[in-house]
Amino acid sequence: MEILKKAKAVVKNTPKFMFWTMPRSIFGWRSIVSNHQHLTDMMDTLRNPHCPMCEKGVMFVHKDAEPDENALYPWTCSGGCGFGVFTQKNQKAINEVLLPLITKKGRAQLNGMSEEEQTGLIKSHTRQSRIFWVFAALCPLIALYSFATGSVGLTCISILSMTLPFSILAIKWSYRAWQVRTGTLYVEGAFKQFVKRGLWIPRVEI
Repeated sequence: MEILKKAKAVVKNTPKFMFWTMPRSIFGWRSIVSNHQHLTDMMDTLRNPHCPMCEKGVMFVHKDAEPDENALYPWTCSGGCGFGVFTQKNQKAINEVLLPLITKKGRAQLNGMSEEEQTGLIKSHTRQSRIFWVFAALCPLIALYSFATGSVGLTCISILSMTLPFSILAIKWSYRAWQVRTGTLYVEGAFKQFVKRGLWIPRVEI
């Protein structure tokens, strides 16, 4: 009787294994999910405010974070400086808490820079943007070459998938350069306008 139960269980689970579990394993489902989370975190670096303490990291809520008794989530610095605040888990809430402080500090720093220093900062950000655009352009070529030379398909897909994160980083530094150039610091909706007007495209200026 026990053998019969085990046999039924095997028959019942076989379709799931063949048509769901095994294909997901073959196509690297876990890797895809992990890469998706990584891309989501990278997008947050574009939208979320910078840490007002170290100015190197951005404020984010860890995916495993739990709310406190007031339903507020811990926002921490991605740079690991230790700064953090509790607020609701949405862009509007964290912006309302930090943007007044960041804007005041950022404008003071920008106003304290000479024209030469601002130009140097713009060039530095633009240079980083162009480097990442080059990496983004190389990924499809490397993936195509790998495919042509007989590499495993999953390897080629992994290489090709790096185009997106490199593009995100390129847009990020292009946006930072535009912010310094125009003095548009932490203005609500500025990034959306930056993207809509195509200012993220190399060589396109306002």
